[in-house]
Amino acid sequence: MAKAAAGDTKNGLQAESPPRRRLRPAERSRRIVEEAAAFFAEHGLETSTRELADRLGVAQALIYRYFPSKQALIERVFETTFVRLWDDAWDMLIADRAQPLEERLVRLYVAYMERADSIAVRLFVRAGLDGADMARRYSVPLTDQMLRPVIAELRADCGLPDFERQPMMRGERELAMILHGAVVFLGIRKHVYGMPMPDDMSDLVCLQVGTFLEGARSQLRRLHAGDAEDSLKVEQLDRRRRRG
Repeated sequence: MAKAAAGDTKNGLQAESPPRRRLRPAERSRRIVEEAAAFFAEHGLETSTRELADRLGVAQALIYRYFPSKQALIERVFETTFVRLWDDAWDMLIADRAQPLEERLVRLYVAYMERADSIAVRLFVRAGLDGADMARRYSVPLTDQMLRPVIAELRADCGLPDFERQPMMRGERELAMILHGAVVFLGIRKHVYGMPMPDDMSDLVCLQVGTFLEGARSQLRRLHAGDAEDSLKVEQLDRRRRRG
């Protein structure tokens, strides 16, 4: 007796595919954003929502049911991707002066690099290459959440005035950005250039932080002594003044 055809049941009836589970709106929206993040990171922001719909296996109209425009979807992708990079516990980590500054900075940036996965790094690079405004817009929370606290602790480490007595200077933000940029470039080398990099980057982060602090302390004191170039001593506007 011939074998039953693939897909037949014991009774000779065609086996039916299990019905697709109907997703709730919130879950459907989340999955669209997650897939869009991976898709834009891989192909760029100029790709069409039709191509994204094909990847999702849904009709293009479904995407527009949840997002009124492609730009609205991109906004949500960047908001979701970059907001999740920050852990509120890092506020206390940075400010914990019971620990040496170098140790705190290493712990902060090791944790940050663990969250900055391939999608986040590639999206940020894509935003700059494709002319999106996201990189500039997310520089504000970057300054507020990471650069300003690092500068505050570096000032305290050097015995210099706090922000109440001396507002942050442009040169100080640039100092903090030197460290941030050096660490982020580790992720770019790994996730964008595809260079062989260790899975555990803690030793590289230690090297970056130690090298940074050697020069940052002397440059910070130079800024506060008034010996730096005038362009570096200009007050760095905070978010409230930007909005004003």
